[in-house]
Amino acid sequence: MSDDEIIAQVRKPNSDDNNSESGEGEVIETPKISKFNAFECFAKGLMWLEQQTDSDSTELMLLKQLRERAAKRRQSSLRQSTLPFKPM
Repeated sequence: MSDDEIIAQVRKPNSDDNNSESGEGEVIETPKISKFNAFECFAKGLMWLEQQTDSDSTELMLLKQLRERAAKRRQSSLRQSTLPFKPM
């Protein structure tokens, strides 16, 4: 391999760590996670972390902050943004 080929290989993102080439411009889409599912995952992760004997307060605080952020976003999507108009 030449130097340019080595640099190109290193800069190329690792998808499967194999030598098969995929088409350039190919976009792999990941499914979007809902606000409700994000909140549930953070809540379960927090419960799991609290059960661990080797967790520290920094980890707990970070996970609590992420859970609260997910809760706020979930709550904002549940609110009705405008009142429906009913003619009299």
